[in-house]
Amino acid sequence: MDEQSDKIKRSSYLIKAFMVLVIVMQVIQFYQTDILDFGALAGAIGVLALLRGILLSPQLLAKPLKYWFASNLKFEKASYSYFILAFILIVISFF
Repeated sequence: MDEQSDKIKRSSYLIKAFMVLVIVMQVIQFYQTDILDFGALAGAIGVLALLRGILLSPQLLAKPLKYWFASNLKFEKASYSYFILAFILIVISFF
């Protein structure tokens, strides 16, 4: 169990670092252009929501990606809300 908790902890740190990177890239884009691009902002928030949905289901972080959709793994109920929000915002960012 200790090995599994270490995997979860490492994966959550990696996901949180990627979330910070997404935010920093949006801030840099705003300061370089002085234009607030709502499409890019919606896409960034969509990516953050997707990553947050993954973080809410910690058992996913200990398994390889190909086992995520197996019948014995379940997403948390809050994860579905974040995934739906992420899908909507990413689709909006394409327009």
